[in-house]
Amino acid sequence: MRTWSVAERHSVPKDRQGGAGEDRLVVLHDRHGALRCVAVVDGATDKSGRDYGGMSGGARAAEQVAGTLARLAADAGPERAVREITADLARLRARWGIANDDLVAPCAVAAVMLPQQEVVWRVGDVHVALARSAEEDAPGPASCWECHDGDKLLDRVLAQARAAFLHCLLAGDGDVSTLAAEDPGRALILPLLRRQSILANRPGPYGYGVLDGRRVPERFIDIFPLDGVDQVVLASDGYLSAEPSLASAERRLAASVATDPLRIDEHPATKAVRPGADSFDDRTYVRLIRPPG
Repeated sequence: MRTWSVAERHSVPKDRQGGAGEDRLVVLHDRHGALRCVAVVDGATDKSGRDYGGMSGGARAAEQVAGTLARLAADAGPERAVREITADLARLRARWGIANDDLVAPCAVAAVMLPQQEVVWRVGDVHVALARSAEEDAPGPASCWECHDGDKLLDRVLAQARAAFLHCLLAGDGDVSTLAAEDPGRALILPLLRRQSILANRPGPYGYGVLDGRRVPERFIDIFPLDGVDQVVLASDGYLSAEPSLASAERRLAASVATDPLRIDEHPATKAVRPGADSFDDRTYVRLIRPPG
């Protein structure tokens, strides 16, 4: 049997002085030492200002999802895992007195690899990439990568609105450093960011999947079989995509941050890079490999 192993892993908060951040990297083994579950969990950036026992809402939700994955049986498939996570997050909401219609309740997204079940499942905007080795005598690259970037229509619309507003300010002699520090573009879209969860796990063009204690419809659970796959990359959206190596992911991110700290050009987004920071968000990356066969 070809067994999976972790080739590279990395997780760093956006504010290295501000605690563990809102990402969690989960790596679990069975009693024989084989990988049982590997996950990247990304807690939503907190917009409420509430304190959940010394954690932000996003960090608290990510911690809960990681805890649920740790206690799940090895044969728990994607649908059961999402149900169990949802139930535990619903209990979390009850424990903290969070109403069902609370628009800034703790929530998270996740991509989870189950090596023994030969599948990756995902809810939300975590990046996933799968590589299949080419035949020995076949021309072209050694591995053919299939990328499933994590994004949603609502984020793209908000990012474009923010970018347009900041371009207007720059055209009026706005200063890049000042705009990055104050980010009036984010202030412009913040009312919608605070209300967007009303669209979570709902149908419609702006609906999207999230783990927040409410039922996740099947359409928002992505499932990627691993037949013929020799490498898997999971990366939170603190990276631009799930690159074939950690070095490549870091290099692309650093180049983007250096050339576009406002994040309004090639990769428009909903927030800028704060002055002095090396990135705009927590970032987590894990690459898994197994011998070809």
